[in-house]
Amino acid sequence: MKISSWISGIYKDRDYLTRSRAFHFFVFNVSFILLSISSYFFLWFAKGQFLRFGFLLMTVASVFSLIFLLRKNIEVAIRVILIASVISVTFGWFFPPPTIGLDTVGKNQVLNIFIMIFLYFSDIKKTILVSIYCLFLIAIDEFYLKKGQDVLHIADRIGLFLMFAVISILTVRTLHGSLQEKNELIQEIHHRVRNNLQVISGLLEMHSSSEKGNLQIILSDFQNRILAISEVHNYLYKSENYFEIDFAEVIEKITLNLLNKLGKESIRIENETSQVFIRIESAIPCAIIFSELLSNSLKHAFPSDKGSIGISFKKEGNAYFLEVVDNGSGIQDSQVWLKPKTAGFTLIQILTKQIRGKFRILTESGSKSILEFIS
Repeated sequence: MKISSWISGIYKDRDYLTRSRAFHFFVFNVSFILLSISSYFFLWFAKGQFLRFGFLLMTVASVFSLIFLLRKNIEVAIRVILIASVISVTFGWFFPPPTIGLDTVGKNQVLNIFIMIFLYFSDIKKTILVSIYCLFLIAIDEFYLKKGQDVLHIADRIGLFLMFAVISILTVRTLHGSLQEKNELIQEIHHRVRNNLQVISGLLEMHSSSEKGNLQIILSDFQNRILAISEVHNYLYKSENYFEIDFAEVIEKITLNLLNKLGKESIRIENETSQVFIRIESAIPCAIIFSELLSNSLKHAFPSDKGSIGISFKKEGNAYFLEVVDNGSGIQDSQVWLKPKTAGFTLIQILTKQIRGKFRILTESGSKSILEFIS
């Protein structure tokens, strides 16, 4: 649409919401000016009357507002309309044209339009104040101008107006909340992407210092670590919860991936993990650590490709516990991860510190790795 593009071009250095509001405000002003001109001609031919102060004030305000809008000053443009609408409604309420009076239905429609203008072009707080002011106008109309002749009519009028105002405010509030949530999610996505890229960069740096002769192994390990990250995001993609994930599903997916990729289907996996939700900030480091531990057991614990691995992830109070236990050949030095010589244990050490966790290895009848952290 050419007009939309033109307005967007004027506000090209502003955010999308401002550009959208500028275009809608442009349509509002132009529509009101055209409506005013047609109304004046109709009044002239039908009633012989041309001047209506409130309507004329809004027309003049729309012209000035349009000028400010096109001069890239939308804030002043909106303020002009809001102030003019308050003045015009107040003046028309107390000093209506003698030959063109509004009935109750017409007055209610004016107040409804009045509130909608504030709802769209202002904020919730100002709209609530305007709604209270409208109740004041209704009270003046019923008890002062009409002398409170019909109590039932007064109650219906006030009740219907309150229902309209409350529903309108709640609707706009919900839309604003959805927009705010969307902006927060976009910021969260950018934050996660940046963190993941930093993790990948760190992995590349670690692998670049490894022995070049084991390039195929290095690439395979690097791929496993990336797949661990991808499983977390795959869960988020399918879930309605963008901040927590069921880590039991991630463990299951990573386990299946490693068994198939390493060809270790003969090794028995005993997964005792039940449904446990964990924050996304801890989920990715924990997923990589689990992938390292399981991969290490599958590759080195069973020379004959026969044995069993036990997996457990549980929550006790505020603490989470991840355990990977195998009945294989075990690890000779249970403190090897403190001064790691391999990329895997180096990564475990770094990620454990990142989530402020505790990691230890027990070497009785195989090996048992335990990660404890608070999320």
